Amino acid sequence: MKIAITGHKHGIGEAFAMQLTARGHDIVGISRSDGENIRRTQHTANLIEPCDMLINNAISFYAQTELLFEVWHRWQPLEEAHFIWNISTKLCEQDHDIDINGLSIREAMQYRNQKMSLELAHHQLNFQSSNIEMELIRPGPVRTQSFSNQDAISAENYVKQV
Repeated sequence: MKIAITGHKHGIGEAFAMQLTARGHDIVGISRSDGENIRRTQHTANLIEPCDMLINNAISFYAQTELLFEVWHRWQPLEEAHFIWNISTKLCEQDHDIDINGLSIREAMQYRNQKMSLELAHHQLNFQSSNIEMELIRPGPVRTQSFSNQDAISAENYVKQV
C-alpha cells in the first residue's frame, strides 16, 4: 500500500514511517525538514492524491484540517477504497487539563483548538457517504520533539499499540 505521512521525520510520524516501511509499505513522507510545508495545501494534496492512505499527523496552524478537506474531496468521487488516519490529541477530551510541558497556556490552548478543528472536520466528513475509511487517533502523552515528559510513552511504543 502507498501511504502518505505528514510529519514523517519526528515523533509519531517517524515511528509510523519506520514500522510501515518495515512491513513493506511504500511511504510518501511529507516533512518540513524535506522542504515541504503542509500549509501549501494544494501542493501537498498533489503529493498525497496518488496514495491509498494518509496519516494526517503534522500540524501547522489549521493546515492539518485544510489538508483533510482537500484530500477527502479529491478521493471522495473515486471508487477504490482509501484510508485516512487523523492524529489528534487526548487534550480534545472534555475537561482535559491543557497543561503541556514546554508550552505556555496560550500555546497549549492554540494547539488544542487546532486539533479540535481537525476532529470536527473528521466527524463532519465521516457522516458523508464515501469510499474513505477514517480513524481518529487521540494519543496521550507521547515523547516527541516538542514533548519530552519522561513519564510519557515513546513514539515507537505508542505506534506499536496502534
